[in-house]
Amino acid sequence: MKQATLDKLQVAARDGQCRLFYLDEAGICAAPPVQRSWSPRGLPHAIEPNSHCRRSIIGALDFGKNALIHASHTRTVKGLHVVEFIEALLQQGDGKPTVIVLDNASIHHSIDQATLDRWFIEHKTLLFHLPPYSPELNLIEIVWKHFKYHWRRFVTWTKETIDAELAELLNGYGTKFQVNFS
Repeated sequence: MKQATLDKLQVAARDGQCRLFYLDEAGICAAPPVQRSWSPRGLPHAIEPNSHCRRSIIGALDFGKNALIHASHTRTVKGLHVVEFIEALLQQGDGKPTVIVLDNASIHHSIDQATLDRWFIEHKTLLFHLPPYSPELNLIEIVWKHFKYHWRRFVTWTKETIDAELAELLNGYGTKFQVNFS
């Protein structure tokens, strides 16, 4: 049922009748993810823990425009960050009804009812929560996967370069990098 509703919302967003955002958070480590490794014969497989810095990103994929709106944080994204991000997202609105698709993370459910009511009245905005354990329905998950495993350069970023490298990667969505959702 949720998939059928999302399909209808996607058609409406492509036709310009509404704005449809897929919102989620991601963590980016300074060292690229290790997908394979080896160990000398006779020794157990072990990977040294990486003590490099991380960045947390909150992003919204604008389905109609296939554009990425994002903000990065040096610490873990909290519920307050989600509310502030959605507020900023809604300020860029054009008066069209807006649907924001979210997973079931607790920080997505911690938004108080007064704020949800205000968003509905002032911005014609609804939050659409996906069923549990259904990341395939949140299209921004595909974008995050591409960022982490396909588009980023597989070199270790330093504390001095992580912000510039991450900004180049995120700001490149739509020009250098793009996912076709058709």
